Amino acid sequence: MGDLKRVLIGLVLGAAIVLAGCGSRASTSTTTNGRKLTPGGGKGATHPPVAHRSVPVLIPPAGAPVRTVHVPVLTYHRVAPLSAVGITDLKVEPSTFVAELAALKAHGYHTIHEWQLFDAMYKGDALPAKPVIISVDDGYVDDVRTILPALERFHMVGTFFVITGRMTEPGFLTADQIRELDRAGMDVGDHTAHHVDLRLLTASQLRTEIAGSRHVLEGVLGHPVYFFAYPFGAYNDAVLSELKSAGFTMAYTTAGGTAESSADPLTMPRIHVGRAETPGGLLGLVGGA
Repeated sequence: MGDLKRVLIGLVLGAAIVLAGCGSRASTSTTTNGRKLTPGGGKGATHPPVAHRSVPVLIPPAGAPVRTVHVPVLTYHRVAPLSAVGITDLKVEPSTFVAELAALKAHGYHTIHEWQLFDAMYKGDALPAKPVIISVDDGYVDDVRTILPALERFHMVGTFFVITGRMTEPGFLTADQIRELDRAGMDVGDHTAHHVDLRLLTASQLRTEIAGSRHVLEGVLGHPVYFFAYPFGAYNDAVLSELKSAGFTMAYTTAGGTAESSADPLTMPRIHVGRAETPGGLLGLVGGA
């Protein structure tokens, strides 16, 4: 009965999003190796469904004890040469990025999915030795041209937080490229519609940037999206409330640290990786060799 109850709770939350103005989404739960999954596609999707793509349902179980796990979540923005558009410290050279991945691999680190972190926090599931999450913000085209091939070379996974309002802008991921990341087995999360300071918005604007953006991204992918990254790491009580109402269950700030906890799943820390970082320095950030 516990599994059935969780599924029913998920359906209720999904209906709440519809009533809030996010449109409709039809989904059917299946089970693979004991895990609840939601198939891709669905009524109301704004793009064709992704064939054979399923994602775990990440809805916190009622009454779960508070757990804290130590998982470094690395934050990148651009993997591009200095001449590329953007803030200098947010651009990591492609050769440096490959060297950093090689260092993580050589020293026994294992990249994990968001659902693995969720299961560790809420269910006490074991993680691989030296777990790490590689996250990439903003949705630049580097994600598919440079970062994805490098991750695949080392048999790693990453989380890509995209800005849905930039899908038609030059230099940013298109809807097809976002689906390419998804089909490659990467995690795709939400980074709002227009990358603005959410604390400065009206209630209506806030709903567009959070719930509206989630709806657009789910239409692109054909499946639910549960994780989010705050632009500039900025949030307040109103932002947190809207995030919960929109159906997100995990969210990342720019605060440093490695302690990820079910006590604060919407304000989880990450570790910034800047342009001047070295492979050796990165190993120090995640806990050393």
